[in-house]
Amino acid sequence: MDTIFALKAHRAKDKPWVMDIHDQIMEHQPLYAPSCTSRFTRETMIKTENIFLGVWTMDSRPNFFIAGAAKSGTTSLHHYVSFHPQVYMSEIKEPHYFCNDQFPHEFSGPGDQGFSRNRLRTLEQYIQLFEAGKDMTIRGESSVYYLYFPHVAERIYQFNPDAKIVLVLRNPADRAFSAYMHTVRDGRETLSFEEALYQEATRRDMGYQPLWWYRELGLYSIQVERYLRMFSQKQLKIILYEDLSDDTERVIYDIWRFLGLKQDITIDPSVRLNESGVPISRSMYNFFAKPNPVKELLKKVLPTTFHQRLGQQAKLMTLQKLSMNETTKKNLINFYSHDMMKLQSMIERDLSHWTK
Repeated sequence: MDTIFALKAHRAKDKPWVMDIHDQIMEHQPLYAPSCTSRFTRETMIKTENIFLGVWTMDSRPNFFIAGAAKSGTTSLHHYVSFHPQVYMSEIKEPHYFCNDQFPHEFSGPGDQGFSRNRLRTLEQYIQLFEAGKDMTIRGESSVYYLYFPHVAERIYQFNPDAKIVLVLRNPADRAFSAYMHTVRDGRETLSFEEALYQEATRRDMGYQPLWWYRELGLYSIQVERYLRMFSQKQLKIILYEDLSDDTERVIYDIWRFLGLKQDITIDPSVRLNESGVPISRSMYNFFAKPNPVKELLKKVLPTTFHQRLGQQAKLMTLQKLSMNETTKKNLINFYSHDMMKLQSMIERDLSHWTK
């Protein structure tokens, strides 16, 4: 936790995201890099960077991040947490600002264009995302790839050292299959799960977005370790997908407590968002899943909570749940076994049920 940062008088090529912040505001070269002869404490660096950013960033910058993992209930969590009147969650759920420099200009996988459009590439765009919530106690966002990519935990800390982070972890074999079923659901995946696992590295090299990296994203231990090193126990909360799924209200109230908020707000845990499955009827699924005039009309005349619940239930009725091949699941569990043992010790949770 005593990482030393320094100020460089030339462009930090290994920190393009930082230079993006500084270039937009000062149009000068110097910024931070993790090695140099002149030494600064982390606190000095933060104070200096805040001067660069300007007071305008301080009023509305986010202070809460749901940082993954993908297909672990983050969409539902984003929705539930926002029920609190003192919480503002970004309208764009996955801006991915702090790992944008790790992405190609455009992803090349089928249907990846939507993800490429939604990610935010400039500091000004990112700060504006939270302007509407500047009077709220908590301003948050949920970017599922913040967990996977190196340096994101450090970048979030540099941006807001008081930020609070929630990570949601799911059985990695089940997570991989759920990601696969997500792309099948959306008509993007044409291979069998086994074939897709075999093609994973090739697809990554071709520029497919991380959603397609079914197996790789489940190697949690090194990903979680970055956050444990950067944030204190008061700032970092790790929950398991099964807890969120089985006892939603308790988990949400616990997160509100973690955020320093009152827990006397009623929530509706029946709404499940972004569920995966195979459409029984593609046309029916598309009707409920995509914008259309009928849905827009209902949004105007029905209470928000009611039309959301109705829409999700209707969409789920069009999806069929499939099971993973037992041999494939066994192979995946074997692949993850060592990593799961490391994670179990790291987060002090019994994960033996993930191996069954």
